[in-house]
Amino acid sequence: MEVHKQTIEELAAERATKRAQSARWNTNIVIFVFAILTTLILLRLENVATEIVAPVGATGLFMTWFMGWIRGKKLYGRLYEQELQELQGLYQTGKAEVVKEPPLSPREREVLDHITFGQMNKQIAFQLGVSEQTIKNHVTNILQKLDVDDRTQAAVLAIRQHWVSPDNESKRVTSELVA
Repeated sequence: MEVHKQTIEELAAERATKRAQSARWNTNIVIFVFAILTTLILLRLENVATEIVAPVGATGLFMTWFMGWIRGKKLYGRLYEQELQELQGLYQTGKAEVVKEPPLSPREREVLDHITFGQMNKQIAFQLGVSEQTIKNHVTNILQKLDVDDRTQAAVLAIRQHWVSPDNESKRVTSELVA
């Protein structure tokens, strides 16, 4: 495996980007999308012309995308400062560790992220739109690649290595809704 040394700023930017990407689609935006789709359905049921409904839908979906993009930008700035302060603190106190990327595929990392929030295979499968067996296969691969015995050890390792963000509220809320 090729080792790439990063500056503290590069590492902080990378970690902030990952955290911002996973957190920008919060519950408010999901509710907004639901409201747009409901409005479109009601307009069509009332026999409103497609020429009117289509622009309304396109505008609503664009606004949703734009809200997520703005939220991601704002969130990134805040997270970058947090990550930079944390990494500089670790470096100054001599407690800096080599932060390596997990040896997982992007999908396995996504499943691991859900595991750290206590979600069961069925919940993860529902949210990712795959079968429960597919999630079981991913979990088995994750445990083998990380050389751990169970999901809890994998979650603890992921949080300690900062592979996932322990303060991502969007997954916690979604987890409770699906349960």
